[in-house]
Amino acid sequence: MAINENVKTTNDEGLEFVPEELKTHAMYIEAVTEELKTVEACLEAVKYYGLALEFVPEELKTAEVCLEAVRNNGWALKFVPEEFKTKELCDVAVKSNGLALKLVPEEFKTTEVCLEAVRKAGKALKFVPEELKVREMCLEAVRADGHALAFVPEKFKTIEMCTEVVRNDGYALKFVPEEFKTPEMCLAAVKNNGFALKYVPESLKTIEVCTEAVKSCDYALEFVPEELKTHELCIEAVENDGFALRYVPDKLKTLEMCLEAVKNYGRALRFVPEKFKTLEVCLEAVKRNGYVLEFVPEELKTQEVCLEAVRNNGGSIEFVPEELKEDIS
Repeated sequence: MAINENVKTTNDEGLEFVPEELKTHAMYIEAVTEELKTVEACLEAVKYYGLALEFVPEELKTAEVCLEAVRNNGWALKFVPEEFKTKELCDVAVKSNGLALKLVPEEFKTTEVCLEAVRKAGKALKFVPEELKVREMCLEAVRADGHALAFVPEKFKTIEMCTEVVRNDGYALKFVPEEFKTPEMCLAAVKNNGFALKYVPESLKTIEVCTEAVKSCDYALEFVPEELKTHELCIEAVENDGFALRYVPDKLKTLEMCLEAVKNYGRALRFVPEKFKTLEVCLEAVKRNGYVLEFVPEELKTQEVCLEAVRNNGGSIEFVPEELKEDIS
């Protein structure tokens, strides 16, 4: 919707560079001069961007304008005057954005409204009054968003519910009671999201669980017990993301592993032992991130290494030896 020719902003400079299809009332309602803000202009704005209601003058916030705003984005309920916050308006807001339940007055939070909210956004369960939280509603919430498990009363959590949730959202293992965590559940969780290894009990961290976690998320290596970190497991993590070198024990680091890490992620040079900082390793690192010149040993800061670093990032000139700066800059 192109901007109405009768609506001018307080600063039209630069508009020629904005594509016509992006020139909407919604973009400019904040900048429109007060004398040109009409009910019609504001109505058009909130139809395309409900949160533009924030910039509508109070005297122009009619029931119709507020309705269109929350219909577009339920969170616009935040800017609706109290006299227009009716049960009907709140219902519309929640249908548009489940999390708008947070803004609904307590007297309008019925079972139907809360159920609609959690179906739209599982985490809206957080804003459901405790007396309205029933098992069925909690199930609807966690099916919509596994993180909603955090707001399910303990009395409603079952092994079956938690297992279903972590299969679809491994990170939700964080909210599973310790007594419900089984080897099967933990394995399912890390297969879905390797970072869930953080919430696996130490007694259940087997080589199978840890391997699956690292396959799913390289950073999961951080949560693998030291005694289960093998060279094979570490190299798999590093090959996928060089940053994982940070979590590799020094005794397992090899020249080949370090070279692979910096090729993948230049800043991994920070985690390379001094004995493995060869000219080749340092050169590969600065080609990918010039700033890691900071971590290159002085004796390896050759003209070639410094030149590659500065080519990648001019700011790395600060780490170039004085005697080479004239030749590099």
